[in-house]
Amino acid sequence: MKFFICGEKAGPKPFRIAVIGAGPAGLTAAGYLACKGYEVHVYEKMPEGGGMVAFAIPEVRIPINAVREGVKDLERLGVQFHFRTKVVYDSPRELGDEWAEHFVSLERLLSEFDALLIATGAWKPRELKVPGAELPGVYDALTLLHQVKMARIGYYSWERVPDFKGKHVVVIGAGYTAVDVALEARLLGAEKVTMAYRRSLEHSYAKTEIGKLISEGVEFVEYAAPVRIIGEKRARGVEFAKTKLVGGNVLTTDERFIIDADIVAYAIGQLPTSPIREVLCASEEILKDAGIFFAGDVVTPRNIGTAMMEGRAKAKEIEEWLFNKAPRKVFPVPVTARLISQVVNGEC
Repeated sequence: MKFFICGEKAGPKPFRIAVIGAGPAGLTAAGYLACKGYEVHVYEKMPEGGGMVAFAIPEVRIPINAVREGVKDLERLGVQFHFRTKVVYDSPRELGDEWAEHFVSLERLLSEFDALLIATGAWKPRELKVPGAELPGVYDALTLLHQVKMARIGYYSWERVPDFKGKHVVVIGAGYTAVDVALEARLLGAEKVTMAYRRSLEHSYAKTEIGKLISEGVEFVEYAAPVRIIGEKRARGVEFAKTKLVGGNVLTTDERFIIDADIVAYAIGQLPTSPIREVLCASEEILKDAGIFFAGDVVTPRNIGTAMMEGRAKAKEIEEWLFNKAPRKVFPVPVTARLISQVVNGEC
């Protein structure tokens, strides 16, 4: 997998850039900047690069060896990787944190580098807030995919992965993550897989992939919103309310129905996981004054191709900022955490 193709590497530039997060956006940006001659360091809490591509997307879609070769290309280009290293400011715990062995403060990076690109992705799943969601057998799709992928590539024991053989699986959602869960469930021997979506198939941006799954035997239920998980000691089914669209809004009706399930996976979106918890309250212009930029799912979840394009675009923006707006000082530009504190304290 090629994150960036460098025709000819430029001569060295007098600026150092830190990229936080080694997903598609961060890796693409790192490749562009290294090709232009900048010293680039990538900080990643996981044991290797790739982000969700490496640690959540099914192996049959993107093999880990392809991702690893793409990372090696960047290393040959001069990108310096710091794996198992989490950058912290006020970050809550999130998926994958158990792999971090080293912790680096955001303030330290601000003092050591001329610009920072935060590309930490969206590693926090949205919670399913219905009765019974805490029952055994109910999983958020991201964690489930992560467990399966980590077992497939040798980091986890298969004992950590639910047994899908002969099971009935209900997947709530109709995005790419839901598609990946349905795909893995079938590969792992599920007897029946049902996807349920509160809108119609035509409203799903993954409708082509879902159409293929339907042709292979996956059931797809439209206009259905979960209202509770049924079961006592573990999940045994999902009660849904029929929905309807009114003026583009999804409304639930009084009509109810139940789908039996041994395993329930909800794929209802992920939340950005930036080391700056309150970054959403900030104007990007305020943070640019401190040399801080954002790219990829940490801004808003998107597909791989879009994340890579944004990583490249942000890298170009960083390059322009360094030469046109940054203080004419090198190794390093001294920047305090004052602006970050303003963001976190809600003063932005």
